[in-house]
Order: sequence, then structure tokens, then C-alpha cells
Amino acid sequence: MATAVDDAAVSPSNTRVGWIGTGVMGRSMCSHLIKAGYSFTVFTRTASKAQPLLDLGAKLADSPIAVASQSGVVFSIVGFPSDVRQVLLEPTMGPSTASAPEESWST
Repeated sequence: MATAVDDAAVSPSNTRVGWIGTGVMGRSMCSHLIKAGYSFTVFTRTASKAQPLLDLGAKLADSPIAVASQSGVVFSIVGFPSDVRQVLLEPTMGPSTASAPEESWST
């Protein structure tokens, strides 16, 4: 059964966003949302790529699982299918065990 989404349900004041993959595209998209007022937790395999986002106020997580456990909405922008599998499915990396039932994912 479909339900209407309350516009206030997802807003900068009450939504913590997770971001996995802070390369060229991910960093740009994430920075626009940070500047719009959203709080972010990010993960990237190359920590230096996250620095511009950390400078804007994002927090760095040490794994995708940590991102999922701290976020209500998670975006994943990684380069190759093998990266997607690693981020979403590997038991030591993937967030599947940490995801809350109401959590949303985008890849």
C-alpha cells in the first residue's frame, strides 16, 4: 500500500545522510547537499578524497557499516560493479546488517 510522504519527513533538520564514494561525482553531489544544510557521514577508501567534505562539516566513517548505522538515507557512488558488490554485500564491509528497517539506499 502506497502512502504519501510528509514533506517534513526528510529535511536538513532531521535527516542524517550517509555517503559512500567521494570521487569526482560523489564529492560534488555530496557537497551540494551539505551546503543545503544536511548532516553527513561519509566513507571512502582513499581518505584524502573526503577532505573537502570534512572541511564542510561531514564526519568520516571507517566503513560502510559505520555509515549505515549512523544514517537514515545512504547514497553509494562507486566506480565499478565489483565496488558496488564490496560496499553492499561483503560481510566485513557491507551495511546490510547495520541497516535500520526505515533506511533508504541509493546506488
